[in-house]
Amino acid sequence: MKNKIIRSVLATVVLVLGAAAVIWANTPPPPANQFLGLYDTKFSALTTREDCLVCHVSDEVLVPRHHALINTQGMMCLDCHTMIPDGAGGFVFDDFRTCSKCHSTTPHHVTTKAAAQDCVSCHGNFIDNPLDGHYVPSYPASSVTPMPVGRQVVAPDGSSAIVQGCAACHQGDPTAIDPKTNTVRRIYSNNDTHHGTGIGAPGGIGNCTWCHDTEGGVSSMRRCESCHGVKSLHNIQKKSAATATITPGAEALGYGHIGNNWDCQGCHWSWYGNASGSPTTAIVPALNGQSSYTLTAGRTTTLTLTGAAFTNVDGNGMVYNPTVTISNATTSISLTPSQFTDSEIQVSIPALQAGLYDLRVAKQGVVSNLANLTVAPELAIKAVIGSKATATITGTGFGSAPPADYKSGLGVFLGETQIKVRSWSNTKIVAVDNNLVNGAMVTVKTLNGAISKAVTAAPKKTR
Repeated sequence: MKNKIIRSVLATVVLVLGAAAVIWANTPPPPANQFLGLYDTKFSALTTREDCLVCHVSDEVLVPRHHALINTQGMMCLDCHTMIPDGAGGFVFDDFRTCSKCHSTTPHHVTTKAAAQDCVSCHGNFIDNPLDGHYVPSYPASSVTPMPVGRQVVAPDGSSAIVQGCAACHQGDPTAIDPKTNTVRRIYSNNDTHHGTGIGAPGGIGNCTWCHDTEGGVSSMRRCESCHGVKSLHNIQKKSAATATITPGAEALGYGHIGNNWDCQGCHWSWYGNASGSPTTAIVPALNGQSSYTLTAGRTTTLTLTGAAFTNVDGNGMVYNPTVTISNATTSISLTPSQFTDSEIQVSIPALQAGLYDLRVAKQGVVSNLANLTVAPELAIKAVIGSKATATITGTGFGSAPPADYKSGLGVFLGETQIKVRSWSNTKIVAVDNNLVNGAMVTVKTLNGAISKAVTAAPKKTR
C-alpha cells in the first residue's frame, strides 16, 4: 500500500514537471498558484510602472494617495513634480509617472516596522513575526520534518521530482502568463524571492543571520520556521470548489497547504496522515480587491472587498467569520460586515476624516495582508458667480493653490483653455477672463479631482 501511494504521488508530480508553459501557475503545482499573498517575485525585478501596478492597482489609487501626503506629511506639489523650462518662457513638469523617478531604490523593507521584523504588519498572518514567540519545534528533525528546499526522489519512469520542502511547489517559471494582462510575468524560485527581499543587502535592513543559521542541514529548517511557523503554514488555503466554505482535506490539490493530502506530501512526504486532521483554526484571509480605494471625507460608504478565505469552519465545527479593521495613527475601528461569503465582503464604512488608512480583514486572531484606503476631502462647487469678466467660485476641497507658473493639469479652465487665477483657497477661488459670461462652463482641476459648474450672473443690487 505504501509503495502504491508513493508511485501515485510521484506520477502526479512528474506529470506537472513535464507540463508546458503555465498560465500564471499550475494546478497542481509546481510552480505554486499565485492566488494568495504577494506573488513569487523579487524587488529588483519590479522595474517598470506596469510591474508596480500589479500590486498598486492604478492611478485611481496612486494619485489620491500621493496627493494625500500634502495633508498628512506636509509635502507640497513641487516636492514630487519637478518643473523644467518649456522653451517659451514657461515651465512644464518633468516625467513623474515613472515610479523610479522618485523611488530610485525599492521602497519595500525600508520602514521602521520592517527593521523591527514586524512582517505581519504588511503580509498579514501568511507569515510570522520572528520575535513574537510563536511555536517553533525544539525536537530534532525527523524523517517528516520539511527541508528548506527539499530533496530529489526518482519516479518509476526514471524522472525526478522535489519533495519534502518548499521547492516541491515553489519553483520558478520564466514563461508564466499573468491572465490579468495576458503578458509574461515571471515567477521566481524560493531562492530568488528570499534573496530578493533586500534583507542583508548593503545599505538595507537586517543581515543574513535573520534567515541563515550556522548549523546547516535539515536542522536549519528551524530558522525558516521563525518566519514560517507551524500555525501560519497550516492555515493557508484557498477554496477550490463552489462550496460555502473551505473544507480542509476535501479541496482540490494545489490550492494551498491543507486542502488535500497531496498538499501535505509536498512538505512532509513520508507522512501519511489526513489533511482534514491538520491543526487548522482561522484560515488566513487574503484581500485582493476593493470596490473603491478612495472615499470622500464625512460620508458613509458601502465598500465591497474581494479575496479568499474570508470565512471557514475548522475540524471541530468552530466557525470563523470576518471583521474589517480600519486604522491610522489617530483612528482604529473594527466593523462587522453586513454580508459576506468566502470571497466577498460588503461593509458599511462610517464617515471618516480625510487621511490615509490601513485596511484589513481579520478573523479570530489572524489578519489579512495590508491594503490601503485614502479618504479625500469632499470636492464640491457651491456656486460660480460671474461679474465683469471675473468669476468667484465657492465650494469645498479645492486644496492648495497650484504653482503660479504651472501651465497644465491644475487650475481653472474654460473648455480646454486654462484661465488666470487671481486668488485660491480651499473654499474660494477668484478667476478672471473675458469669456466668463453667464452660462459658460467652468472646470476647477484640483489635487482632489476635477469638478465643473456653469457661471451664474451676479444678482443685481437693489436699493
